[in-house]
Amino acid sequence: MSFLGWTFLFGAVAVVGPIVAHMLAKPRFRRVPFTMVQFLQAGKRQSHSRRKIRDVLVLLLRCAIIALIAVLFARPVLQVKAAPQRHKSIHYLGLDDSASMAYEDGRSTLLERMVEKAVEAVRRAPDDAVFGVFGLASGRLTEGLNRSQAIAEIKRLAPVPRQARPGDFVQALRQANQAASPGDTILATVVSDFTPAVLREFERVREPAVVAAISCETVAATEPVDNAAVVDARAIDAAGGKLDVDVMVANYGGTEQRRKVTMKSRDRPPVSHDVTMLPNERRVVRMQLDLGPGMQGPAEGCLPVDLNLEPADSLAVDDAYRLGVCIPRTASTKVLVVYQADEAFLFETAIEALAGQDPSGTLALRKVATDRLGAEDLAWADVVVFSSLPADFSCPTALLKSCLTRGGRLVFFATQVGNVQVCEHLLREDLLAASPQKWIQGIVYPTPQPVAGGEISLGEQAAKALANYRFDKIALKGHWQCRLASQTECLWRLAGGAGFVYGLSSHGGSTILVNTSIDGSLGLLAKSGAWVPFCRFLVGESDRIRQFCFRVDERPVLNLPEIMQAARRTSVPVENCDGTRSQAVLEDTRMILPPARTTGWMKTLNEPAVWAAVNLAEGETDMRTPSVEAIADAMKRAFATEAGSGQAVARANAAVQSKPVWKAFAWATILLLLIEPAITNRLRR
Repeated sequence: MSFLGWTFLFGAVAVVGPIVAHMLAKPRFRRVPFTMVQFLQAGKRQSHSRRKIRDVLVLLLRCAIIALIAVLFARPVLQVKAAPQRHKSIHYLGLDDSASMAYEDGRSTLLERMVEKAVEAVRRAPDDAVFGVFGLASGRLTEGLNRSQAIAEIKRLAPVPRQARPGDFVQALRQANQAASPGDTILATVVSDFTPAVLREFERVREPAVVAAISCETVAATEPVDNAAVVDARAIDAAGGKLDVDVMVANYGGTEQRRKVTMKSRDRPPVSHDVTMLPNERRVVRMQLDLGPGMQGPAEGCLPVDLNLEPADSLAVDDAYRLGVCIPRTASTKVLVVYQADEAFLFETAIEALAGQDPSGTLALRKVATDRLGAEDLAWADVVVFSSLPADFSCPTALLKSCLTRGGRLVFFATQVGNVQVCEHLLREDLLAASPQKWIQGIVYPTPQPVAGGEISLGEQAAKALANYRFDKIALKGHWQCRLASQTECLWRLAGGAGFVYGLSSHGGSTILVNTSIDGSLGLLAKSGAWVPFCRFLVGESDRIRQFCFRVDERPVLNLPEIMQAARRTSVPVENCDGTRSQAVLEDTRMILPPARTTGWMKTLNEPAVWAAVNLAEGETDMRTPSVEAIADAMKRAFATEAGSGQAVARANAAVQSKPVWKAFAWATILLLLIEPAITNRLRR
């Protein structure tokens, strides 16, 4: 027997206390004159003898109680030999059931050959082995299987349109190692085509799984790979009734391929383009689809576009690509610039440059002085840009609200503070996102990109393009400390954390405050090369076309244009890729769709219908076979054997178990505490 807290045994020295008390507590007799003394002497000797025995018994009980309490605090354990247990051999098989395993090599697919190898590995295992089958792409784990059950589970595997994630298999092995009984042996087998995408996932494994042995089987094509894929597509422009799309096609094979890309959308005539690709080459093809007059109507807002690669090759799942394209209903964007002097000259020049880059003429510009601003001007405009904050109450509040109600946008530059009372009035009316309060002098720089997850739709492509102009290196002379409206959000920040662009969704539209000047008086922005894309970012001209396109491993979240917002609704019925129905959650201008289980189309069941495309994970069907060294490095990174980890020794020592016996000492202490008062009371009688 041993003790976990043996220092508490020193507490047993406290038994000295009862012993000393017993020695000092001798009875004292008082002489009382009495006759017949000869009879009392005999009774005295008899009573003293019984009392002495009881005193010793009480002393022993008290000493035993103190000793037992000390032993109890020391937490005694008893080392006993563990009962012999039946050790198990647990075999875990990580099987690649990703989309690339559907590649047909000769008369069979890679998945069928993988199943044969996995079944053979199960049959080679000992008779008493227990199996676990894990799908690297599906993530499905089935444990505790016997031989026949494991073979049946392996044969049920089918390719899923997801990317293999061996890191999840490694995590499952770590958990199995913790739950295993002492003496159990855990072995792992991985069967995969080990494409570059699979090896990239192995590189993300942070902590290896400890197993007794690890083996891997590579399933690769026996002949040169014959596979090409549509890997990406981008909607570029929709002008003049034409939709321009850039399609990226990749040749994963070892020979030159000549394929035909076909683009179609519902009842519109399909278009095709021939493309020739060298081995391991990617080509971008510009294709144009005739939209027809229907896209200018108010009822249609989203267009499903299907791209197909013909003729089919040995892997058909990556020959199709889908693209959801959203085209706004308005034919043009009308920008009204409200100015005081010549301060808006640089902004006007930028808008004129944008209009010159737009061959369809969908961007129109008009300018008006502040003192001449009227109802006709505001009724005409989609975007109203104020070169400075209002200086008096002549600003038509009701007309500004009317502009927002139509889905318009108000943009204010903070060239000067203006009238503080007017700013506060506009702030209370939700016509101003923020009211400047105090000017902070000092050189500041904007951050490279806007704040992620903003609900107000601005020029997304223009915001990304600003990074090319080293936007975060453009100096401003300072910034305003602002008081924000209750629902205002910061769309862009300065490097120190202050707000650079504030936005507020109000009255059905949006109002923006830019925390700098419209000219060069408060910084170098208006005189830099980034000024034109920044103006396009504010006006939103680049958002004339949007695309809703996701990978199967992404959560589909749509930032809808303002014209497609569902008013006062929190959910929308959705048809999933597999034909089932569910609900999408609406949060202001965002629509959060359910997670996609497969590739295909997701669409809302309410009009106007919104189509979201779900495609394969990028690089999943890259069939290039890596080197043997690369596979060995991946296995070494993800798995470690017990011999190198020291766990084998720990399991060997587990044959001797420590059994705690504190409960027995606790009950003995309680029993003695009950007996001691009874004996003490008996002694006093």
